[in-house]
Amino acid sequence: METESTNAKSLKLTDNSLIFMMEIVKWAKFLAICSFVGIGIIALLGVGMIILQFEGQAKGLSPVILGLAYILMSVLYFFPSIYLYRFAAASGDAIEKLNDDILEEGLENLKSLFRFTGISMIIMLSLYAVGIIAVIAAFIIQM
Repeated sequence: METESTNAKSLKLTDNSLIFMMEIVKWAKFLAICSFVGIGIIALLGVGMIILQFEGQAKGLSPVILGLAYILMSVLYFFPSIYLYRFAAASGDAIEKLNDDILEEGLENLKSLFRFTGISMIIMLSLYAVGIIAVIAAFIIQM
């Protein structure tokens, strides 16, 4: 019985494909770095809101809750950003060295990025659906 890997066909990248991949790598690195900067700003804003609350410069509990929400957002945004950066770094390295194993590592990170984004989208759509149902139920109850 033959294994799947012995039956696998070989995939070769053309010169144009390599050029396209290098451009993809450049944009992926740019977007990942911009994301890291944005994550840092969001996290600093969250920490700043919490510090202002505890120093008595802001009133009420809402700055703490908002600050914690900002910090949580920055943590959640970190994962797709790191997957994108790892994809770009490994893929760029693979293209320079023409190494299939490194390219596979990069594509694995791209898969993780899409999986994380897809699961996040399912969660958000579910929350939207629950919110819409709640609004409709509240409207019906008011009648």
